[in-house]
Amino acid sequence: MTLEFGDHVWYWNHQISFDVNIPRLTWFPTANPSVPTDYLGHGKEIYNFVIHTDFIARGQPQMKNGKGTYAWLDNNPGNIVGFPNGGGPDFGQYPKKFNWHNFLVFPTYEAGFKAIATLLRGSKYRDLTILNAFKKYAPAEDGNDPVAYANAVATALGVPVTTVMKTLTDAQMKVVQNKIQEIEVFRPGTSLPWNSPELPVEISEPLPVHV
Repeated sequence: MTLEFGDHVWYWNHQISFDVNIPRLTWFPTANPSVPTDYLGHGKEIYNFVIHTDFIARGQPQMKNGKGTYAWLDNNPGNIVGFPNGGGPDFGQYPKKFNWHNFLVFPTYEAGFKAIATLLRGSKYRDLTILNAFKKYAPAEDGNDPVAYANAVATALGVPVTTVMKTLTDAQMKVVQNKIQEIEVFRPGTSLPWNSPELPVEISEPLPVHV
């Protein structure tokens, strides 16, 4: 097994998993199956690593207020989701690489930040009002409050939520991108060099050849 750029790895106690979710009941078989945050007290020992070309990102996105959120780990400040079964637009992400909730993984922060504007200026969003755009971007069925999300974006812009997305200037779109990054919680974790002694051997040994 060799890791690839854009791969994510869950790590706990010398065990790794490439599952989208933490393999909670495999690692902690006596945990309460109906409580998704029950790690039997080991939550702070679980890490999510993402393999980037210039560093290895390490975070604990499963922890409330944990360092290294998905938005940061994946260079995806908008937490844009993709389609593992195929299809979907190319925003410059690592092809066919996803983290939890099918979040896309980008090779650079700049690419992920730019992708927010590309998405919102695309055919699925440009003719929508801010309110309807964020009902699509952050649907309630995913546990979001799209109305509050839209209101926060509109307030940052100083415009009503009935404003149509395609009327926003580049400067206004930059405000939207920054507000989305704030709402999605872009909290840095630890950037580890490829030869870091802090990398578990289970992750350092299968790293790809780094040139």
